[in-house]
Amino acid sequence: MTSQAAITLASRLNDFDEILAARDQICPTGAGRPANSQGAALLRAGTVMIAAALEAYVEDIFDAGIDLIFASASPAERKSLKNNTSERLNNASVFKVDLLYFSLGVPWVTQSDKLCWQNCSNPSVRDTLDEIIVARNKIAHGADAKVTKPKALRWRDFADQFPKKFDVIVADHVELKTGARPW
Repeated sequence: MTSQAAITLASRLNDFDEILAARDQICPTGAGRPANSQGAALLRAGTVMIAAALEAYVEDIFDAGIDLIFASASPAERKSLKNNTSERLNNASVFKVDLLYFSLGVPWVTQSDKLCWQNCSNPSVRDTLDEIIVARNKIAHGADAKVTKPKALRWRDFADQFPKKFDVIVADHVELKTGARPW
């Protein structure tokens, strides 16, 4: 099964698809070098969208795990935990994701041997996640971030694959702690 967080991420990635379609209207196939500057703002916007969608996914699935693993805690206690962990994430860099998931009892979550897929080893997953976040930070803070259409499409594919594996890691941990498979 798929988590609600992954379903929501897929919906958010549709926004990237819309941004890319707008970019393709401005820069049709074969436009050459002018497309590098003319459609650049939309590629940067798509990069920010992917980074934000991944961050929201990581937070959403974490929050779902908190509610399941700490179900015996009061709603106020769970809310306080979320306020002091996932709501302070600020971006989904590998370091911050690992740090966040320590609170759920999953140390070094991004180093799991389950977090990989065809043509994307675990080190590649971590590198790509950080690459997206670095580009997002450069864009958000006004620095030059060269984002090409092929790179943006690779990141889009990454964001589509990531929850398929990350869902399993979190679900396995929730099942280990609660005895029930969450999704």
